[in-house]
Amino acid sequence: MRRKSIRAFSMMLLMMTSGCLQAVDGVIEDIDRTIDALEGDYPKLDLPERTRSSPSLQTYDACETLLEDLKTAVYDEMIVNLDQQSYWHWVTEPIMMRMDGGSIFAEPELALADDSASDTGGTGSGQTTESREGEFSGTNNQEEGVDEADFLKTDGYHIYMLNGQLLLIMGVPEFGELTLESNLTIEGNPTQMMIEGDRLVISSSIYYWSLPEDSELRKLMSEEVTATDPFSDVTYSYTKVQNLVKYTVVDITDRSSPVVEKEMYIEGNYHTARMVDGTVRSVTHLWTYFDGIRNWVELPEEYWSVEDTDERMGIWNDSVKQTVLDNEQVISELTLDDFVPHIYEIREGEIFTHPLTYEQCTEFSASSDSAGRGFTTIMTMQMLNEEVSLEVDHITSSWAHVYSSEDTLVLAEPANDGWWFWRNSEWEDATNIHSFDISDANHTTYVASGRVEGTVNDQFSISEHNGSVRVASTSDNWWLWWRLAETDENGEPVWTGPTNQVTILMDDGEGKLEQVGFLGDIAEGETIWSARFVGDRGYLVTFMNIDPLWVLDLSDPYNPVVLGELHVPGVSTYIHPIDDDNLLTIGIAGGADGLGLDWSITQVSLFNVSDTSNPSLSDTLPLTPAYVDDNCEDIMTCGWSWSYSEATYEHKAFTFWAPESLLAVPLSTHRYVYDEIEIEGKVYSNYGYEYVSMLKMINIDTENGTLSNHGEVEHSEFYNEEGLSSWWSGSTNIRRSMFMGDYVYAFSAGGATVHRTTDLQMMVELELPGNEPVEYNYVSEEPDRVDEDSEESSEDTETHPCNESDAEGCEE
Repeated sequence: MRRKSIRAFSMMLLMMTSGCLQAVDGVIEDIDRTIDALEGDYPKLDLPERTRSSPSLQTYDACETLLEDLKTAVYDEMIVNLDQQSYWHWVTEPIMMRMDGGSIFAEPELALADDSASDTGGTGSGQTTESREGEFSGTNNQEEGVDEADFLKTDGYHIYMLNGQLLLIMGVPEFGELTLESNLTIEGNPTQMMIEGDRLVISSSIYYWSLPEDSELRKLMSEEVTATDPFSDVTYSYTKVQNLVKYTVVDITDRSSPVVEKEMYIEGNYHTARMVDGTVRSVTHLWTYFDGIRNWVELPEEYWSVEDTDERMGIWNDSVKQTVLDNEQVISELTLDDFVPHIYEIREGEIFTHPLTYEQCTEFSASSDSAGRGFTTIMTMQMLNEEVSLEVDHITSSWAHVYSSEDTLVLAEPANDGWWFWRNSEWEDATNIHSFDISDANHTTYVASGRVEGTVNDQFSISEHNGSVRVASTSDNWWLWWRLAETDENGEPVWTGPTNQVTILMDDGEGKLEQVGFLGDIAEGETIWSARFVGDRGYLVTFMNIDPLWVLDLSDPYNPVVLGELHVPGVSTYIHPIDDDNLLTIGIAGGADGLGLDWSITQVSLFNVSDTSNPSLSDTLPLTPAYVDDNCEDIMTCGWSWSYSEATYEHKAFTFWAPESLLAVPLSTHRYVYDEIEIEGKVYSNYGYEYVSMLKMINIDTENGTLSNHGEVEHSEFYNEEGLSSWWSGSTNIRRSMFMGDYVYAFSAGGATVHRTTDLQMMVELELPGNEPVEYNYVSEEPDRVDEDSEESSEDTETHPCNESDAEGCEE
């Protein structure tokens, strides 16, 4: 079915004739030139009508319709942005901001060229037939059976790690052992990968400005533009897209000699990827910059010297009209090539550019009331076939959260961007929910769409269970700052604070996710910080000054209910179910008197939810770097005043190993150290950075409801050279860990270690290539002062005297 255009492109962008100026005049309201700006009014533009109808995706069957809708979206956004510019220019007292703590996708497959190298044998080839499944931990995934992309993967016999620009392959001949077998340079900045059998699919980001000047990709991403002004012509490179996502398929049949098999690029930014039964579905997003479209008003120099308000207003209005006219000209010349993501492929050493569309844009779709111009792209890559095949679906949308079960993929995208709400206050923020059937390994098939109130926090706020989609969301207008001052007829604020809700949607069989259950008014005045759906239960953590844990019964999708709640200090940012009766969480500790947050302290908590109507806090364990300097009077200069853990915002850094009831989470910090010591009349300065990079091991005792420190795995020595180090430009944190048999493996950019879990005895320490720090040398020369790093140091001072084991007189 042909998708109806949202609205006629009333500005007649293609008619740049004498009549077009009259059309532009119609865009601008008759402005009262006697407006008193001090009263808060300003010259308003005639904004386009913005309404909502249905979130259901409609397939395009004509590229002309797609282009018309995209141009309309660009124009509407531009007009609203100019109106906001006018507001900020003329209103002298801006509103204070709140500060508180198919199928529709029936496109053809893109056949990838078969330029793979022939299989090679080798000492590292193949997988041992004896499986180690169940004897090691893998990626901490949201749903069982759905593998999430990450920079560290294992098949039980090998560990694969993306480090800097390198793919590292490490062998695990026996548990407790680790060897570096090979490495392979990957173009760009490799961030995540998936593994299936003897293939890896690696996603990397490529920034335009990091490409060599003679790169063919760079030439494809830009064009030379000459701009003329009254004084000279200026030539520059215009890049509508500055980022590429690259997919590199690597044949790892011979682990000692991996081979690049396929290389593909798509314009945009990488989001995430999931794999089910050998099929990878990767999600990217593209938002295009258009050269020449101004969202600001260019004013003549004499404007700023004019004191008469009416005269200034006249100049302003004329400048706005000219800006709109100029922008219309640019928009009228845009083509589909300017909007949609280009896909490139390396074939026999040459770059092949795929067509923008294979069948009249049928691979493109948008919500019926979409006002967006960005594209979310789902790439379906089948890895189990002899040849890797690819299917592409483009959806006009904003940046989306992605959830996947084994059979269902869900995109949650804001129904509208912030600009859409400007002077359009009758609408509340909402989220579009798009559901796709991924049970067929070769195709991603659109099923239905729905809409829920508020915005979604992350992927854990979404779940599919027994045919229903559950969504936890927060209605909060803090980002729509102009609404905060709106009042009703009685002078009362229209917006009284955030609220939270859980919505349950089901497919009605006609392309609509219909709301069948709703649980609202949860924790009014607070916002959702974490959520988790497990079977018929749901768990929420909300926060404003204290952390309530909410337990929900979702067994009847038509009648969800709150079973119980618990108020405790601090906040949990990630919820990990251990079993039916216990939850393990990580987050930020509570502040003074249990209120607010102490962002310097990471906290692990254990909750008992066996009595769903009365959940209880079993234990908490604050995590710190665990030591304080001797004679430390000022914690900010000589102690360790703060620390952080990646696991508080990245669930893949959180590793719970049920066989030994052990939790491993990274903990990191650093500080700058400066010390002076006088020896024999000379003053020596000792300065630099000291890093703490550790993996905290925590015993989880659900029977007794306790958490206890099991010990630490240290990587600090990888980064602290001779006690102190220069600033590391890369990460110094232990970022991932995994359990293999009776051992824990820890990985940071500088190295990998293996420790026995019982006593944390180190078994292997392995320095890793790929992330060497940039060397910086700072030397200050002062009379009678010698820096230990200074070239002026004599032979007897080349080594700092206080670094010698038998040094005396080095205490302050």
